[in-house]
Amino acid sequence: MTSHKLTPPFVREGPSVHSMLGWTLFALFTLLIVPVVRYGTRPITMACLTMLTCLVCELFANLLAVGRLGLTDPSSLVTGMVCTMLMPLNAPLWLPCAAGAFAILIAKAPFGPFGRTPFNPAAAGTAFAALCWPSLMYTYFDPAQPYSLPAFGTCTFLSGQSAAAVLKEGLKPDILPLNMLWGESAGPLTTGIALVIAAGGILLVLTRSAHWEPMVFFLGTAALLASLFPRIACSPLTSVKYELLSGSVFFCAVFMASNPVSAPRTRAGRCIYGALAGAFVMLFRYFGQFEQGAPFAILAADAASPLISAAITRLRGWEGPVHE
Repeated sequence: MTSHKLTPPFVREGPSVHSMLGWTLFALFTLLIVPVVRYGTRPITMACLTMLTCLVCELFANLLAVGRLGLTDPSSLVTGMVCTMLMPLNAPLWLPCAAGAFAILIAKAPFGPFGRTPFNPAAAGTAFAALCWPSLMYTYFDPAQPYSLPAFGTCTFLSGQSAAAVLKEGLKPDILPLNMLWGESAGPLTTGIALVIAAGGILLVLTRSAHWEPMVFFLGTAALLASLFPRIACSPLTSVKYELLSGSVFFCAVFMASNPVSAPRTRAGRCIYGALAGAFVMLFRYFGQFEQGAPFAILAADAASPLISAAITRLRGWEGPVHE
């Protein structure tokens, strides 16, 4: 009898791990189109350097673990792209690289290959950068003022407040919610491309590279709390628009909450996980120190994911399939 050692995650049927990661990487690359058209080649430079850093860290970790260089999957490239999209474009190029290195070497490598990480590596890397260099993470250039964003080198710009920072102060942003769907404003790379992010989410669901439940319940819970407890004097609908479209909330719901590794493996578990992440993101926005709380919310939900899975198992009285 011959035994074979398989690599997680174990999927009952559907696309392979490489296919899922490939579609995710493709969807992330499409998000760079609008920033490149608007601001030049710096987004490409930042993304490539961060992915290269993650790739080198992955190779180094594999060398230490198994004694040889090699990659089993392109997950490190996805991590690098996610870290890039959560950064301000005017940040020094080493900042997303540092976030990517932490994500691979600390949040991923000690737990083994793709499929075994208890926390989303990109969320961990971004949270690390936010805690260590908050002034760099939350300083944004004002696209309405003169600026210079070279592919390499130091950026020159006039800083501006993001919509999330204005909301944090209890004030109403000057930008209209409609312009936040497709417009230039201060914020991370995910700002002003909500329509492209939504298209990427649809692509991931259609290609079965991500589950829809965490996305929908994440955004639904965040919208419910935003309507019930608005931070500014406005209608509930206006509060929902500002909260979901400012900062990185929408991006994290689509590309991070839907992570098939850290999220529970049952449909009910994924719904609870998404709702919990959406509640956490609003709690971090209400009471947190930083204007952006989505990566921290993802980490908190990841910590609760095993408890959710265990509770679902006990209620059902059986372990159920890996994926529903």
